[in-house]
Amino acid sequence: MKRSLVVKKNSSGLKPDTLIKFFAFLLFIYTCYNIFLSQYSIFKVFELKKASHHIQLQVNHQKEENHKKEQLLELVKEHPEHFKEKFAREYMQMQKEGEYILILRD
Repeated sequence: MKRSLVVKKNSSGLKPDTLIKFFAFLLFIYTCYNIFLSQYSIFKVFELKKASHHIQLQVNHQKEENHKKEQLLELVKEHPEHFKEKFAREYMQMQKEGEYILILRD
């Protein structure tokens, strides 16, 4: 049996390097689609990061306010009579017996 020196052609007519180039081109198109046009495109990612940063700032602000209110609560627990009097004077506009309040206006 003799071996032929002629290279056999691919039955589909495509060269192997052409098939590789075709798949590389499809991969490139699919990657571009995912980066720019898909649901999680690069623009959406930047938008989500910006929103996340804004929410994180709000969370930090609320934590600071909560910390201040916790400190005020500790003060109220330590000196309840002082804060009862302060509340009665400022919010209920009450006064002690024999005390007169003079209101000055601009």
